[in-house]
Amino acid sequence: MKIAIVRKKYNPFGGAERYLNFLANHLIKQGHEVHIFANKWPRSPQSDSTGVIFHKVPMIGGLSILKIWSFALTIWFMIRKEHFDIIFSNERIFFQDVYRAADGCHKGWLSIRIKQLHFWRKLSILINPLHWSVLFIDRLIFEKRRFKKVIALSFQSKKEIMELYNVPEDMIHVIYNGVDLEKFHPRYRTGRESLRQELGVEKKQFVLLYVGTGFERKGLRYLIESSALLKKHSFRLWVIGRGNTDMYKKLARKLGVEDSITFLGPIGNVEKYYGAADILVFPTLYEPFGNVHLEALASGLPVITSSLSGGSEIITSGMDGYVIKDPTNPAEIAEKILLGFKRMREFDMGIEARKKAEKFTFERTIQEYVNVFKSVNIQEPL
Repeated sequence: MKIAIVRKKYNPFGGAERYLNFLANHLIKQGHEVHIFANKWPRSPQSDSTGVIFHKVPMIGGLSILKIWSFALTIWFMIRKEHFDIIFSNERIFFQDVYRAADGCHKGWLSIRIKQLHFWRKLSILINPLHWSVLFIDRLIFEKRRFKKVIALSFQSKKEIMELYNVPEDMIHVIYNGVDLEKFHPRYRTGRESLRQELGVEKKQFVLLYVGTGFERKGLRYLIESSALLKKHSFRLWVIGRGNTDMYKKLARKLGVEDSITFLGPIGNVEKYYGAADILVFPTLYEPFGNVHLEALASGLPVITSSLSGGSEIITSGMDGYVIKDPTNPAEIAEKILLGFKRMREFDMGIEARKKAEKFTFERTIQEYVNVFKSVNIQEPL
Protein backbone atom coordinates (compact mmCIF):
# COMPACT_ATOMS: atom_id res chain seq x y z
CA MET A 1 0.00 0.00 0.00
CA LYS A 2 0.99 3.61 -0.56
CA ILE A 3 0.33 5.31 2.77
CA ALA A 4 0.31 9.00 3.68
CA ILE A 5 0.84 9.85 7.36
CA VAL A 6 -0.17 13.38 8.39
CA ARG A 7 1.32 15.08 11.46
CA LYS A 8 1.70 18.86 11.82
CA LYS A 9 5.16 18.96 13.36
CA TYR A 10 7.77 16.96 15.18
CA ASN A 11 8.14 17.48 18.92
CA PRO A 12 11.41 15.98 20.23
CA PHE A 13 9.74 15.32 23.61
CA GLY A 14 6.52 13.89 22.17
CA GLY A 15 5.40 10.30 22.55
CA ALA A 16 3.19 10.67 19.47
CA GLU A 17 6.21 11.20 17.23
CA ARG A 18 8.01 8.17 18.67
CA TYR A 19 5.06 5.96 17.82
CA LEU A 20 4.78 7.48 14.31
CA ASN A 21 8.46 6.79 13.64
CA PHE A 22 7.97 3.23 14.83
CA LEU A 23 4.82 2.86 12.70
CA ALA A 24 6.50 4.22 9.57
CA ASN A 25 9.52 1.94 9.93
CA HIS A 26 7.31 -1.08 10.61
CA LEU A 27 5.17 -0.37 7.52
CA ILE A 28 8.27 -0.04 5.35
CA LYS A 29 9.62 -3.38 6.60
CA GLN A 30 6.29 -4.91 5.53
CA GLY A 31 6.86 -3.56 2.01
CA HIS A 32 4.58 -0.52 2.09
CA GLU A 33 5.50 2.90 0.66
CA VAL A 34 5.30 5.52 3.42
CA HIS A 35 5.02 9.28 2.99
CA ILE A 36 5.05 11.71 5.92
CA PHE A 37 3.35 15.09 5.45
CA ALA A 38 4.44 17.57 8.10
CA ASN A 39 5.56 21.14 8.54
CA LYS A 40 8.55 20.02 10.61
CA TRP A 41 10.09 16.57 10.79
CA PRO A 42 13.73 15.56 11.42
CA ARG A 43 14.18 13.98 8.01
CA SER A 44 15.59 15.07 4.68
CA PRO A 45 13.20 16.31 1.94
CA GLN A 46 13.83 13.12 -0.04
CA SER A 47 13.66 9.48 0.98
CA ASP A 48 15.90 8.94 4.00
CA SER A 49 17.88 5.85 4.98
CA THR A 50 14.79 4.12 6.31
CA GLY A 51 12.81 4.71 3.12
CA VAL A 52 10.35 7.27 4.50
CA ILE A 53 9.48 10.01 2.01
CA PHE A 54 9.03 13.40 3.66
CA HIS A 55 6.81 16.17 2.26
CA LYS A 56 7.17 19.59 3.88
CA VAL A 57 3.77 21.22 4.33
CA PRO A 58 3.97 25.04 4.30
CA MET A 59 2.18 26.58 7.26
CA ILE A 60 1.68 30.17 8.39
CA GLY A 61 3.36 30.75 11.73
CA GLY A 62 2.31 33.00 14.58
CA LEU A 63 -1.32 32.74 15.64
CA SER A 64 -2.65 29.23 16.29
CA ILE A 65 -5.73 29.86 14.15
CA LEU A 66 -3.51 30.64 11.15
CA LYS A 67 -1.53 27.44 11.70
CA ILE A 68 -4.70 25.33 11.84
CA TRP A 69 -6.26 26.72 8.68
CA SER A 70 -3.08 27.06 6.62
CA PHE A 71 -2.01 23.49 7.40
CA ALA A 72 -5.45 22.01 6.68
CA LEU A 73 -5.84 23.93 3.40
CA THR A 74 -2.32 23.17 2.17
CA ILE A 75 -2.72 19.46 2.92
CA TRP A 76 -5.97 19.49 0.95
CA PHE A 77 -4.09 20.48 -2.22
CA MET A 78 -0.86 18.55 -1.64
CA ILE A 79 -2.31 15.11 -0.98
CA ARG A 80 -4.76 15.31 -3.87
CA LYS A 81 -1.84 15.62 -6.30
CA GLU A 82 -1.03 11.94 -5.73
CA HIS A 83 -3.03 8.77 -5.20
CA PHE A 84 -2.69 7.11 -1.80
CA ASP A 85 -4.27 3.84 -0.73
CA ILE A 86 -4.50 5.15 2.84
CA ILE A 87 -4.46 8.72 4.17
CA PHE A 88 -3.82 8.39 7.90
CA SER A 89 -4.24 11.69 9.72
CA ASN A 90 -3.18 12.57 13.24
CA GLU A 91 -4.42 16.13 12.78
CA ARG A 92 -7.70 17.90 12.14
CA ILE A 93 -7.89 18.13 8.35
CA PHE A 94 -10.74 18.14 5.84
CA PHE A 95 -10.49 14.53 4.65
CA GLN A 96 -8.75 11.27 5.47
CA ASP A 97 -9.32 7.54 5.27
CA VAL A 98 -8.33 6.88 8.89
CA TYR A 99 -8.53 9.61 11.53
CA ARG A 100 -6.69 9.10 14.81
CA ALA A 101 -8.61 11.23 17.31
CA ALA A 102 -5.54 11.77 19.50
CA ASP A 103 -6.87 15.02 20.93
CA GLY A 104 -10.41 13.76 21.47
CA CYS A 105 -13.27 16.20 20.86
CA HIS A 106 -12.67 19.90 21.41
CA LYS A 107 -16.31 20.28 22.36
CA GLY A 108 -15.82 17.81 25.20
CA TRP A 109 -12.73 19.57 26.52
CA LEU A 110 -14.35 23.03 26.35
CA SER A 111 -17.38 21.83 28.31
CA ILE A 112 -15.05 20.73 31.12
CA ARG A 113 -12.77 23.77 30.92
CA ILE A 114 -15.55 26.35 31.07
CA LYS A 115 -16.79 24.94 34.37
CA GLN A 116 -13.49 25.91 36.01
CA LEU A 117 -13.45 29.55 34.84
CA HIS A 118 -14.95 32.83 35.99
CA PHE A 119 -17.38 34.76 33.77
CA TRP A 120 -14.92 36.86 31.76
CA ARG A 121 -12.64 33.91 31.00
CA LYS A 122 -15.67 31.93 29.88
CA LEU A 123 -16.73 34.79 27.61
CA SER A 124 -13.25 35.09 26.10
CA ILE A 125 -13.35 31.40 25.17
CA LEU A 126 -16.85 31.58 23.73
CA ILE A 127 -15.92 34.43 21.35
CA ASN A 128 -12.44 33.16 20.47
CA PRO A 129 -12.26 32.34 16.72
CA LEU A 130 -9.62 29.69 17.41
CA HIS A 131 -12.10 27.57 19.36
CA TRP A 132 -14.80 28.10 16.75
CA SER A 133 -12.36 26.96 14.06
CA VAL A 134 -11.45 23.76 15.89
CA LEU A 135 -15.12 23.03 16.61
CA PHE A 136 -15.96 23.61 12.95
CA ILE A 137 -13.35 21.14 11.72
CA ASP A 138 -14.42 18.58 14.35
CA ARG A 139 -18.02 18.86 13.12
CA LEU A 140 -16.85 18.58 9.52
CA ILE A 141 -14.88 15.42 10.26
CA PHE A 142 -17.44 13.64 12.42
CA GLU A 143 -20.83 14.86 11.19
CA LYS A 144 -19.94 14.86 7.48
CA ARG A 145 -18.10 11.53 7.89
CA ARG A 146 -14.83 12.76 6.37
CA PHE A 147 -13.28 9.40 7.18
CA LYS A 148 -13.82 5.69 6.75
CA LYS A 149 -12.63 4.71 10.19
CA VAL A 150 -11.83 6.60 13.39
CA ILE A 151 -9.21 5.38 15.82
CA ALA A 152 -10.01 6.36 19.41
CA LEU A 153 -7.35 5.98 22.08
CA SER A 154 -9.73 4.68 24.74
CA PHE A 155 -13.30 3.46 25.21
CA GLN A 156 -13.99 6.70 27.05
CA SER A 157 -12.96 8.67 23.96
CA LYS A 158 -15.02 6.40 21.70
CA LYS A 159 -18.11 6.96 23.83
CA GLU A 160 -17.59 10.73 23.70
CA ILE A 161 -17.37 10.75 19.88
CA MET A 162 -20.51 8.63 19.60
CA GLU A 163 -22.50 10.82 22.00
CA LEU A 164 -21.37 14.24 20.73
CA TYR A 165 -21.45 13.51 16.99
CA ASN A 166 -23.65 10.44 16.60
CA VAL A 167 -20.89 8.43 14.91
CA PRO A 168 -21.88 4.74 14.58
CA GLU A 169 -20.07 2.43 16.96
CA ASP A 170 -18.70 0.18 14.20
CA MET A 171 -16.89 3.11 12.58
CA ILE A 172 -14.70 3.66 15.66
CA HIS A 173 -11.86 1.34 16.63
CA VAL A 174 -10.27 1.61 20.06
CA ILE A 175 -6.51 1.14 19.94
CA TYR A 176 -4.59 1.86 23.12
CA ASN A 177 -1.18 3.46 22.76
CA GLY A 178 1.93 1.32 22.85
CA VAL A 179 5.16 2.01 24.73
CA ASP A 180 8.84 1.54 24.03
CA LEU A 181 9.65 -1.07 26.68
CA GLU A 182 13.41 -0.65 26.19
CA LYS A 183 13.50 3.13 26.41
CA PHE A 184 11.25 3.11 29.47
CA HIS A 185 12.55 0.40 31.77
CA PRO A 186 13.02 -0.24 35.51
CA ARG A 187 16.79 -0.37 34.93
CA TYR A 188 16.87 3.39 35.54
CA ARG A 189 15.82 2.79 39.13
CA THR A 190 19.24 1.31 39.92
CA GLY A 191 20.99 4.67 39.51
CA ARG A 192 18.24 6.81 40.95
CA GLU A 193 20.06 8.01 44.07
CA SER A 194 22.50 10.22 42.18
CA LEU A 195 19.70 12.13 40.44
CA ARG A 196 17.70 12.42 43.65
CA GLN A 197 20.72 13.81 45.48
CA GLU A 198 21.40 16.22 42.62
CA LEU A 199 17.88 17.59 43.02
CA GLY A 200 18.13 17.84 46.80
CA VAL A 201 15.92 14.90 47.75
CA GLU A 202 16.45 13.55 51.26
CA LYS A 203 16.83 9.79 51.74
CA LYS A 204 13.37 9.06 53.17
CA GLN A 205 11.44 11.51 51.02
CA PHE A 206 8.83 10.30 48.54
CA VAL A 207 9.15 11.85 45.10
CA LEU A 208 5.97 12.64 43.16
CA LEU A 209 6.40 13.12 39.42
CA TYR A 210 4.18 15.15 37.09
CA VAL A 211 4.84 14.99 33.33
CA GLY A 212 2.75 16.96 30.86
CA THR A 213 2.66 19.95 28.54
CA GLY A 214 -0.48 22.02 28.91
CA PHE A 215 -0.60 22.58 32.66
CA GLU A 216 -4.17 23.90 32.78
CA ARG A 217 -5.75 20.93 31.05
CA LYS A 218 -3.54 18.44 32.86
CA GLY A 219 -4.49 19.60 36.33
CA LEU A 220 -1.22 20.96 37.72
CA ARG A 221 -3.07 23.59 39.77
CA TYR A 222 -4.99 20.93 41.69
CA LEU A 223 -1.88 18.83 42.26
CA ILE A 224 -0.09 21.83 43.78
CA GLU A 225 -3.13 22.57 45.93
CA SER A 226 -3.15 18.95 47.10
CA SER A 227 0.52 19.20 48.06
CA ALA A 228 -0.43 21.85 50.62
CA LEU A 229 -2.40 19.11 52.38
CA LEU A 230 0.71 16.92 52.54
CA LYS A 231 2.96 19.37 54.40
CA LYS A 232 3.43 17.11 57.41
CA HIS A 233 4.61 14.30 55.12
CA SER A 234 8.11 14.20 53.67
CA PHE A 235 7.80 14.51 49.90
CA ARG A 236 9.06 16.32 46.81
CA LEU A 237 7.19 17.10 43.59
CA TRP A 238 9.01 17.26 40.27
CA VAL A 239 7.16 19.01 37.44
CA ILE A 240 8.30 18.20 33.90
CA GLY A 241 6.75 19.89 30.88
CA ARG A 242 6.43 23.08 28.90
CA GLY A 243 4.14 25.83 30.15
CA ASN A 244 3.82 29.15 31.95
CA THR A 245 5.41 28.19 35.27
CA ASP A 246 5.25 31.66 36.84
CA MET A 247 1.62 31.40 37.93
CA TYR A 248 2.17 27.93 39.38
CA LYS A 249 5.28 29.01 41.25
CA LYS A 250 3.24 31.91 42.65
CA LEU A 251 0.52 29.47 43.75
CA ALA A 252 3.13 27.25 45.43
CA ARG A 253 4.54 30.24 47.33
CA LYS A 254 1.06 31.29 48.40
CA LEU A 255 0.40 27.80 49.79
CA GLY A 256 3.80 27.56 51.43
CA VAL A 257 5.02 24.56 49.43
CA GLU A 258 7.48 26.22 47.06
CA ASP A 259 10.44 24.45 48.69
CA SER A 260 8.84 21.06 47.99
CA ILE A 261 8.27 21.64 44.26
CA THR A 262 10.90 21.67 41.50
CA PHE A 263 9.96 22.88 38.01
CA LEU A 264 12.29 21.13 35.57
CA GLY A 265 10.86 22.34 32.26
CA PRO A 266 10.75 20.12 29.15
CA ILE A 267 13.29 17.29 29.35
CA GLY A 268 14.46 14.94 26.63
CA ASN A 269 15.72 12.11 28.86
CA VAL A 270 12.55 11.88 30.93
CA GLU A 271 13.07 8.13 31.44
CA LYS A 272 15.72 8.90 34.08
CA TYR A 273 13.21 10.91 36.08
CA TYR A 274 10.65 8.13 35.89
CA GLY A 275 13.33 5.87 37.32
CA ALA A 276 14.20 8.25 40.15
CA ALA A 277 10.63 9.09 41.23
CA ASP A 278 8.27 7.00 43.38
CA ILE A 279 4.79 7.76 41.98
CA LEU A 280 3.49 9.49 38.86
CA VAL A 281 0.56 11.82 39.66
CA PHE A 282 -1.47 12.97 36.66
CA PRO A 283 -4.77 14.64 37.69
CA THR A 284 -5.72 15.67 34.16
CA LEU A 285 -9.09 17.28 33.46
CA TYR A 286 -9.30 15.84 29.94
CA GLU A 287 -7.10 13.28 28.20
CA PRO A 288 -8.10 10.69 25.55
CA PHE A 289 -5.26 8.51 26.83
CA GLY A 290 -1.80 10.02 27.43
CA ASN A 291 1.52 8.27 26.74
CA VAL A 292 2.70 9.32 30.18
CA HIS A 293 0.65 6.51 31.75
CA LEU A 294 2.44 3.74 29.87
CA GLU A 295 5.86 5.37 30.07
CA ALA A 296 5.60 5.50 33.86
CA LEU A 297 4.25 1.95 34.18
CA ALA A 298 6.97 0.61 31.88
CA SER A 299 9.54 2.32 34.12
CA GLY A 300 8.16 0.47 37.14
CA LEU A 301 6.39 3.54 38.46
CA PRO A 302 2.83 3.34 39.90
CA VAL A 303 0.37 5.81 38.38
CA ILE A 304 -2.21 7.99 40.09
CA THR A 305 -4.41 9.38 37.34
CA SER A 306 -7.80 10.92 36.72
CA SER A 307 -11.03 9.19 35.78
CA LEU A 308 -11.26 11.83 33.01
CA SER A 309 -8.26 10.25 31.31
CA GLY A 310 -8.63 7.24 29.05
CA GLY A 311 -5.45 5.94 30.66
CA SER A 312 -7.44 5.24 33.82
CA GLU A 313 -9.01 2.29 31.98
CA ILE A 314 -5.80 0.28 32.32
CA ILE A 315 -5.07 1.06 35.99
CA THR A 316 -5.87 -1.54 38.65
CA SER A 317 -6.35 0.29 41.97
CA GLY A 318 -4.03 -0.86 44.71
CA MET A 319 -1.91 -2.91 42.30
CA ASP A 320 -0.29 -0.53 39.81
CA GLY A 321 -1.88 2.77 40.83
CA TYR A 322 -5.06 4.59 41.80
CA VAL A 323 -7.78 6.53 39.99
CA ILE A 324 -8.98 9.97 41.12
CA LYS A 325 -12.71 10.42 40.55
CA ASP A 326 -12.63 14.23 40.70
CA PRO A 327 -9.29 15.73 39.61
CA THR A 328 -10.43 19.21 40.72
CA ASN A 329 -10.64 18.01 44.33
CA PRO A 330 -7.22 18.52 46.01
CA ALA A 331 -8.34 16.52 49.07
CA GLU A 332 -9.04 13.43 46.96
CA ILE A 333 -5.71 13.79 45.14
CA ALA A 334 -3.91 14.00 48.48
CA GLU A 335 -5.86 10.98 49.74
CA LYS A 336 -4.79 8.87 46.75
CA ILE A 337 -1.16 9.98 47.17
CA LEU A 338 -1.20 8.94 50.82
CA LEU A 339 -2.74 5.59 49.84
CA GLY A 340 0.13 5.19 47.40
CA PHE A 341 2.71 6.01 50.07
CA LYS A 342 1.19 3.43 52.43
CA ARG A 343 0.68 0.73 49.80
CA MET A 344 4.25 0.99 48.51
CA ARG A 345 5.59 0.23 51.99
CA GLU A 346 3.59 -3.00 51.99
CA PHE A 347 3.68 -4.11 48.36
CA ASP A 348 5.97 -3.68 45.34
CA MET A 349 3.64 -1.80 43.03
CA GLY A 350 6.53 -1.23 40.62
CA ILE A 351 6.61 -4.88 39.61
CA GLU A 352 2.89 -4.85 38.87
CA ALA A 353 3.29 -1.57 36.97
CA ARG A 354 5.89 -3.10 34.66
CA LYS A 355 3.77 -6.22 34.12
CA LYS A 356 0.85 -4.02 33.07
CA ALA A 357 2.97 -2.03 30.61
CA GLU A 358 4.29 -5.19 28.97
CA LYS A 359 0.78 -5.84 27.64
CA PHE A 360 0.97 -2.65 25.57
CA THR A 361 3.86 -3.16 23.20
CA PHE A 362 4.47 -0.97 20.15
CA GLU A 363 4.29 -4.14 18.05
CA ARG A 364 0.77 -4.92 19.24
CA THR A 365 -0.41 -1.37 18.66
CA ILE A 366 1.16 -1.11 15.21
CA GLN A 367 -0.37 -4.40 14.08
CA GLU A 368 -3.80 -3.15 15.11
CA TYR A 369 -3.26 -0.03 13.00
CA VAL A 370 -2.19 -2.14 10.03
CA ASN A 371 -5.33 -4.26 10.40
CA VAL A 372 -7.47 -1.11 10.25
CA PHE A 373 -5.57 0.14 7.18
CA LYS A 374 -6.12 -3.18 5.41
CA SER A 375 -9.84 -3.19 6.22
CA VAL A 376 -10.20 0.34 4.81
CA ASN A 377 -8.15 -0.35 1.70
CA ILE A 378 -10.65 -2.88 0.40
CA GLN A 379 -13.40 -0.23 0.46
CA GLU A 380 -14.06 2.38 -2.21
CA PRO A 381 -11.68 5.37 -1.98
CA LEU A 382 -12.86 8.74 -0.69
